[in-house]
Amino acid sequence: MSTTEHTRYRLRVSVGPSAEPKDLKPIAPNDDAHPLWIESDEFVGQVVVRIKGLNKTFGYEEGTKQDNIKPMPDSPWFNKPGADSNLSSVQIQGRFKRAWTGDQIVFGNQFEQPLRLPPFSSIALKFVQFIDPGLQADIYGDKPWAFSPLIATMNTVNVSEWKADSAAHNSEGEQIHNRGDLPPWPSSEGDHIPEDTSLLSKAKENTGTSAKDNGNEVLDLASTAPVSMSTSKRRSYFSKVANLEKHVYEPDQVYGFDFFNPYLDFSSITLKIPGFSVDITRYWDGQPLTYIIKAKDNSVVFLAVQFELVPVTDVAID
Repeated sequence: MSTTEHTRYRLRVSVGPSAEPKDLKPIAPNDDAHPLWIESDEFVGQVVVRIKGLNKTFGYEEGTKQDNIKPMPDSPWFNKPGADSNLSSVQIQGRFKRAWTGDQIVFGNQFEQPLRLPPFSSIALKFVQFIDPGLQADIYGDKPWAFSPLIATMNTVNVSEWKADSAAHNSEGEQIHNRGDLPPWPSSEGDHIPEDTSLLSKAKENTGTSAKDNGNEVLDLASTAPVSMSTSKRRSYFSKVANLEKHVYEPDQVYGFDFFNPYLDFSSITLKIPGFSVDITRYWDGQPLTYIIKAKDNSVVFLAVQFELVPVTDVAID
């Protein structure tokens, strides 16, 4: 009788204020009641990641022990109206500590090395750009990347007004995390946040003006207060550069974001695009998939969510 070993992989999800390994902390996906608190000089927020079927994947139990996280069943988020066929969700609640214009903050992926890509990659990119017209990408470069304006690409955006409390201190006068910097987490039972950007229409005085962007009329969001836009209208509105440049992320506004899709199955590490599916592990080169909210000029990273394949030794006895 002989014993052979081969390596299989499990998924680790980490979140932090940057993509640097020292700043990333493993989290328990599907733990709706315990969002991870993120804070830096530029951003304060809370994050929950949901992955359908993760608790049934190879190495899950071992991984929760290695990462010192709590095993979790599927989030009830997947069974609530609006979940449809989505396979994952990255929900963020946060605020920017200084003002930024809409064109300055982007969301997407970046890699440190060239990617091993399947033959249909250019078709897949066009499909994604059809869904997200603001997406710009270089997937064939030495350091591939793909980013879109944050407010245009998110599946759900919810904006509310908030006056942050002054910083809290302990008995020795040291500043501590102040959960008063944000309202209570809205999805402790997996509730979906509603699309609501009506507050943005009240950000400026009613000017009643419009502008032209490449010959197309661009409505001034502040001129028709209050305005409540659907997800599709918000994405269309912010697909125009002139509207992005007018939008301002204010420090006294709290943004709720939810990013979800039915195409990337993290539980099976498979890309599912209408007409075919691909085993991503066949092309995986060891790099993690990291979603980043950052300044477009790379001066600031606000938040990073990393999906990483971690080896698990599977022992087979012949």
